[in-house]
Amino acid sequence: MFLNLIVSSFIASRLALAIPPPDFGFPEAPNHTELSVTYQDNGNPLIVTEAELFGVGIPAQEPAVAVETANYDSIAAYNGSYVLLMVDPDARYPSNPSLRFLLHWLQTDMTTTAESPDGTSQLVNSTAPRVPYLRPSPPTDSAAHRYIIYAFFQHENFTFPQAFEGYDATNRTNFNLTAFLDESKLGPRPAAAMYYFASNQTQVPQDYTAAAGGTYPGGNDGIITAGPGPSITPSTTSATATSSSTAASTSTARSTASASTSASTSGGASQTASGTGSAASASSTSGAVKTFAGSGSLLACLISLLNFI
Repeated sequence: MFLNLIVSSFIASRLALAIPPPDFGFPEAPNHTELSVTYQDNGNPLIVTEAELFGVGIPAQEPAVAVETANYDSIAAYNGSYVLLMVDPDARYPSNPSLRFLLHWLQTDMTTTAESPDGTSQLVNSTAPRVPYLRPSPPTDSAAHRYIIYAFFQHENFTFPQAFEGYDATNRTNFNLTAFLDESKLGPRPAAAMYYFASNQTQVPQDYTAAAGGTYPGGNDGIITAGPGPSITPSTTSATATSSSTAASTSTARSTASASTSASTSGGASQTASGTGSAASASSTSGAVKTFAGSGSLLACLISLLNFI
């Protein structure tokens, strides 16, 4: 019994290390540092919990985003600006993410407001975003896509990479996240992050919500909850968004647009990170430690150890 308690505690500590799950193979905020993301659901605030599943009506409008200054020392000790990023790694289909990533949102120079009673400080900016918010809108015959929202520390040496100046409301494809973080010197570790799933399948109500790891009955069989999803061929070209590539990308974006939105539903070019394993997430709205099944091999070893003893 005592050994079981030790193993359980060890597993819990190992499974709550980062967000999004390390097995996804994408940049992750260490120490499970969550970004507070709040959408409006019929006029009522809806705070996103890790790995929730939504219909596309829930995240239709730009959310309020805040850093949890009261909960994380790394956030509380930082007084500078932030860069906000939102990407879709599953475009155009989770089973064939050949257009990874689609850039849904990019805002630099985000500053924090005074800490609110709930312990968060909202990220605000009065200037136009470099890339305005685009609602999730996967193809209607696609399983749910993942949407990852990052906040990066915008340190004093930050310079927006010239190669990415061409991204805007109509040019969102071929966004190389790894190259952007490297060239901007933001680094591979975000200050905080949050991710969720959204489905635009015909049978899924737009106001649908489900807890972490949920799927709509009879749908989303191809939802990616383990690793980054199928591999894609890394881009052999630079991430430069010139005026000519802008026109080509805009055409691609418009050709894959959903009827419910005027912008693209496809994602950008591949990034170089990869990962394996399982990362089905579980969330708690009570403030308890959130865990995800991202350490299958570790769990198997521990189970074997218990059986041997």
